[in-house]
Formats: sequence, structure tokens, C-alpha cells
Amino acid sequence: MESGAAKRAPGYVAAMSLEANKDVVRRFYAEVINARDVGAIDQLLTADFVHDGEVRGREGQKAAVEVFFRGFDPLHNEILILVAEDDQVAAHQRWTGTHVGEFAGIAATGKDVEFFSTAILRVADGQISEAIDVVASAELMAQLTAS
Repeated sequence: MESGAAKRAPGYVAAMSLEANKDVVRRFYAEVINARDVGAIDQLLTADFVHDGEVRGREGQKAAVEVFFRGFDPLHNEILILVAEDDQVAAHQRWTGTHVGEFAGIAATGKDVEFFSTAILRVADGQISEAIDVVASAELMAQLTAS
């Protein structure tokens, strides 16, 4: 009789590596966003990181995160759903913060905001190599511009 390992289909990813991939994504949001440690990007993203089809690399992603940090303090991320398959992790998230600085051309309002996003992240060798983000930006902008 063949062992379980011998019967695995091509493309099989062990549950442990799925959990490791999920942990990398968890660490990104916990360390970079919630702990406001942009430097952690150097360990968590690949040098050629791609965001929504644009090659940003680590420095480009640091700049993008800093835009949010200048606009919202605190900025908090909560992962609501986290699912992994093969080398991809899907994260549905809730974001909250206070609008304290210019963001998307809108001067600080002091308003508390809440918005949602869903990201599909590709993990390679323990680092996030690619992200596709769908952000409820219209919902966020409506909160910032409401009277």
C-alpha cells in the first residue's frame, strides 16, 4: 500500500506551508500596519513586490503605506477572514482610523472612519511577492467628505 505522501496530487501544498503562508500575511498587517513598523516590509515582502500589477518593490510599498499613516492615526487593521490555497492567501479586512492628515487630496477632518478591503496575496519563500487589493475606497471617501 502506498503512503499518503505518495498519493498526493501534483500541486499539493502541505497544510503546514499553508499555515506558514497565512502567518506571513498576519505578520504583515500586525507588524507593518498595526505596529506602524514600515521597516518590517524589508523582511516580509520580496524585493520585486508587485501591487495590483505594478512593480513597487519594498521601497514603493513603504511609500504607499506611509501615505495611509500620514492620513490616519491610529490606523488599525483587523483580519476578518483568512483563507489559503497553494501559494495564495486571501484576507478580508476591516480598517479603522482617525483622519488626521491629508489623504487623497482631502485635508484632515478629524473623523473616525471604517472601511473594508479584500486582498489576494501570493507568498514565495516566506515573503509576500504580489498583492491584488480591492478596497472599498468609495465608502472611505464618502465618510471623509460627508458633512
